Amino acid sequence: MTTQPEASPNYHYLGLAGARPILTNASEETYANLVTTLGADNGNGAIMCIHGGVGLGKTFAVNLHLDELAPDTTLRIKLNSAKIQALRASLYNKLGLPGEAPANSTRCETMIKSVLSEGPRVLVVDEAQWLDTRAFEFIRELWDDDETRLAVVLIGAETTYQKIKNRPALDSRILIWQRYKPLTPTEVLSTIPKYHPVWTHTPADDLLWIDDLACHGNFRQWAKITYLLQEAMSTPPHPKYSRDLVTAVFSRLDPTTRR
Repeated sequence: MTTQPEASPNYHYLGLAGARPILTNASEETYANLVTTLGADNGNGAIMCIHGGVGLGKTFAVNLHLDELAPDTTLRIKLNSAKIQALRASLYNKLGLPGEAPANSTRCETMIKSVLSEGPRVLVVDEAQWLDTRAFEFIRELWDDDETRLAVVLIGAETTYQKIKNRPALDSRILIWQRYKPLTPTEVLSTIPKYHPVWTHTPADDLLWIDDLACHGNFRQWAKITYLLQEAMSTPPHPKYSRDLVTAVFSRLDPTTRR
């Protein structure tokens, strides 16, 4: 029996069918930063932080590049709580440790550090803006431990920058900072036609009109409009692309995002 290769994860918003991974200037910079972070200290790893507004492609870029750079050693944690207990439990489970995470914090952390000492790992913490002081300190302690070989990638909203700056012990250990910004009009014209087939032949003026009115250089906004436009075009009587069709799609979006 032939084993089918495992499908690559679809990191696109809503699993958008037909969307292609596109290297923007920011994601190319992320790739270079990850290479440096993972290779620092003779491969023991450093800490980097990526911050910026929501929907700009930060997590997408990190996930995509680490699938290439560290496919078997990456631990991905997406926070839904600021509490240290949630972070410990998530990491405990990601490491495949048995049963529930011990309630005794010392025992739990000892078990986590023991596994992390077995070989190089990359810890990706998404939504890092939710971390509280003790959680930030725990990450620093894991990285500082003489026995672990841990690269850390913190991903968060704009507020992540100041939260870390308010914690000098962690701040002083971060090797690389990268801030994501919205796509410029030039980047929209070079990126969006490659991003999805619905935009391949769209006039440049239309792309700039859509971006100015509703997307504002935000990849997630482009994904929403692409998803809804593709749905509209696939529904009988299968209308073709037009500004009127895009305007109808706009009516389904949050009006406060449009100008």
